[in-house]
Amino acid sequence: MKTKCIILGVIAATAIGLIFNSCKKDIPASSSTTPATSVTSATATNTATQGATTDEAFTDAFRQVDVAAKEHLATKTDSSSCPVVTFTPADFTTYPKSLVINFGTSCTGPDGIVRSGEILANLTACYIDSGSVTTVTFNNYYVNGNKITGTEIITNEGRNSLGHPVFGVQVINGNLYSPSGVTSYNSTQQREWIQGYNTLLNPMDDVYLITGTASGVETTGTSFTMTITSPLQVAMDCAWIESGTLNITETGIPVITISYGNGTGTCANVATVTCDGYTFIINL
Repeated sequence: MKTKCIILGVIAATAIGLIFNSCKKDIPASSSTTPATSVTSATATNTATQGATTDEAFTDAFRQVDVAAKEHLATKTDSSSCPVVTFTPADFTTYPKSLVINFGTSCTGPDGIVRSGEILANLTACYIDSGSVTTVTFNNYYVNGNKITGTEIITNEGRNSLGHPVFGVQVINGNLYSPSGVTSYNSTQQREWIQGYNTLLNPMDDVYLITGTASGVETTGTSFTMTITSPLQVAMDCAWIESGTLNITETGIPVITISYGNGTGTCANVATVTCDGYTFIINL
């Protein structure tokens, strides 16, 4: 188990992580009812996009750690290409362990995203061990020209009454620096690993339920909160959130509700957005 656990090094447990739209002034063909005012529309869209983009940036960082861990297990060596990956100690059993993912001055990934700088991770124990803590920070790290700072901490809280591993995830003092300004972000989430935890060498059969809240301040200085009202179901073999609901709240505008999936709990790139009595379907 110890020799295999690095494959899970940090499973980034896909979070809210989607750049979604909301109350738009331009009504899609599938829309119904009356849209919000243009002022509300612009404000709501800006808030939703900034919050989700920042969350996705932290989720993506953990994806990079996960990929590095898997390649390290498969090749039994550190990577010397783009990015350069270094584990210390380099074996598979000694903890605590540090990980450096160095993207250099410019590294374009298979997803077409350009990254630079470093992602730094420290693991106190194997990710799947109860009580293990994985901490990720950044050193001059940029994604498509946007700088990311802050700390994300994943704590293995053991198993619940159903026997499912549960992880507490926090983003502390997160910031996304974009051309429009700085979006600050903090979150507290819990991720229940409901499928795939008994097949460690096949992470693609993993399924998570995500609950929790997030808050931040967008570039205009306006605060917002995001609350998951129905657990988000995330499968590692699906690029989209399969089901679940969240609300985005900001003072002075109506609550934005986003319901993911097609209602069947299967993989689908759709979501239903409701704001100020206006409902429409979006493709993610």
